[in-house]
Amino acid sequence: MPSLIKSYLVALGAVLGVLMVASFVFHEPVPVRYAFADGATTSVTVGNANPTITAVAVTPSPITLTENATTTVTVTATVTDTNGCSDVISSGTIQFVLYRTGVAGTSSCSRDANNCYTSTTFVTFTVQPSDTCTGGVDTTANVSSTVPVWYIADPTDASSSLSAQWWAGYVKAIDFSNGSSSATSTVAVEVNTLAALNVTNTINYNTGIGNLSSGQNTGTTNQTATTTNTGNSKIDIEFSGTDMTSSSNTIAATNERYATSSLDYSLLSHQLLTTTAVRDVNLFDASVTSTPNTSSTYWGITVPTGSIATTYTGTNTFTAVWSN
Repeated sequence: MPSLIKSYLVALGAVLGVLMVASFVFHEPVPVRYAFADGATTSVTVGNANPTITAVAVTPSPITLTENATTTVTVTATVTDTNGCSDVISSGTIQFVLYRTGVAGTSSCSRDANNCYTSTTFVTFTVQPSDTCTGGVDTTANVSSTVPVWYIADPTDASSSLSAQWWAGYVKAIDFSNGSSSATSTVAVEVNTLAALNVTNTINYNTGIGNLSSGQNTGTTNQTATTTNTGNSKIDIEFSGTDMTSSSNTIAATNERYATSSLDYSLLSHQLLTTTAVRDVNLFDASVTSTPNTSSTYWGITVPTGSIATTYTGTNTFTAVWSN
């Protein structure tokens, strides 16, 4: 009996030991873990990028001027700014210059109607109609500006004394941060020689003398024809005329005479012809449009004996001829 009790107690002790171990295992405390979040401030500074200018061009080519007036010339370019094209188009400026390549200062020349048209003479630049500038990722815009070029602009074509030169366009872009770049057109554009003139509309041989009789001439009472050079080169004048007529009655053109100084009719050096004749008058082109260069020719007539009493009319033609 005691052995049985002992065995029982041993077994009970073993069970209790297992239970104690199990109790220790299953009741071990579990650590609590906490997660905390934090943030880092980010920053980046975007620097200004200077704009670039490409594809500068001048049109038309060649430039044919308009006598005694202006001719519209266009300068175009492509503007690129990696900060967005609006950095120049909306927030900056674009400068245009049209100039003769041999002029002092070239693209930095002083404004002169003969050889230098600066931004102050240009119409404000515009984005070309086929293009837009939306800014942001849009970095490129095609721009243009026009300038009225006066008839006295220096010629550079083959017949001119400036044939080794040409006309060029210059464009400078300045962005909002005052970054800038510039470029000049690379294709030579010529200004053509313009030989042109204006002349007095009427030569009335009765002015200051009254009606002329058959067989009478104008004597020392000359009529003055004033010729104005309205082109960009020195000129001589080619003269011709029609017979003066009234119905079937005629006074031949050869009865009219002219000279470059006022003289008695008999001393006037040139007889008017129905065919052309060039006379050396060496009429220079103007250097400023406000002061045109002029020359005068002095005219007289003789009325042939037997001419019927009536009013005779004809046309005298003055044609500008280029003179070197």
